[in-house]
Amino acid sequence: MAVGDAHSVRRVVLLWSGIGILLLAAVVAAFGAVQRAYYSPSGFVEAFATSIAAHHVPDALAMPGAAPSSAALRAAKLPAGASRELLRSDILPTIRDVAVASDTTGADGIHTVVIHALADGQPVSAAFHVRQSGSVLGILPTWTFASTPLGVARITVAHANDFRVGSHTVSPRATSPDQPAAAFNVSADYLVVPLAPLGLSHSSRYVRAAPVTALAPPGHVAETVVDAQPTADFTTEVQKQVDGFLDRCAQQKVLQPAGCPFGVEIDDRVQGDPTWSMVTYPIVRLTAGDAGWVAERMVGVAHIDVTVQSLFDGTVSARSDDEPFSMALSSVTVRADGSLAIVVAQGS
Repeated sequence: MAVGDAHSVRRVVLLWSGIGILLLAAVVAAFGAVQRAYYSPSGFVEAFATSIAAHHVPDALAMPGAAPSSAALRAAKLPAGASRELLRSDILPTIRDVAVASDTTGADGIHTVVIHALADGQPVSAAFHVRQSGSVLGILPTWTFASTPLGVARITVAHANDFRVGSHTVSPRATSPDQPAAAFNVSADYLVVPLAPLGLSHSSRYVRAAPVTALAPPGHVAETVVDAQPTADFTTEVQKQVDGFLDRCAQQKVLQPAGCPFGVEIDDRVQGDPTWSMVTYPIVRLTAGDAGWVAERMVGVAHIDVTVQSLFDGTVSARSDDEPFSMALSSVTVRADGSLAIVVAQGS
């Protein structure tokens, strides 16, 4: 073989050797990327979080260890009977920028993977616990959640019967039917996915609640209260009925109108019928009581015109006086048909 030919062969061998090394490096890099993406604890958890961010809740719950079985909930010391009504994709916020923040391994081999993300532009995070469940071909580890990745939102609706989430109206009473029919506050436990704060509210003619957020970390119970307060329509309607009640009291031509918060005692002899009129109506301010809405001590002024004859000297005089009084409402409830039931209590 000529010297030139030997050099040519050597160059070909070196070229193919280089190509082989590059291909091997590419294979190793690809293998490492696949392992990190699909066969690492952080990749496993990131896939779960990405499914939630994509609003694919069924896909997320289909991952190993993610299904909210009663046994898994009991093991996490969560309410085994928690409702699954909020495990739905169409109520989730917009979740972006899902990223693994850390992956630490405990002495028991369980990994704690922390995920950061943005939900409707606000930072959220959650910590997940995963363990190895096996391997593929003996070299690629597979993973499962060591404890449930779900949390429980214990939602209480104060002073109303339901709450709104997305386009859905949810009734805690339907979830926990053992609550008293006349309960002023109702509550229930709901399973929720992590990284997805849910906006809750209530709005009806008589009460309205400011929006609040329900978000429970994996394996934890978080309390949320939807606090419904009286609307202007509610106060106006109660005021109207209180005014009407007092007007009917004023129509009674007696010194002490029956069942009414005002009246007068006169020791002299009354001639003719007393006449009442209203000067100032009490101003209704509704607050929440233990079992319903109440209005604490309110002050008003009634006016009486009456002719009296003195028992001492027989003189006759016309009496025209303002009579301050107080009253309270011990219960204001909304009936099923939307009408109001009001119980008046005489104030002190």
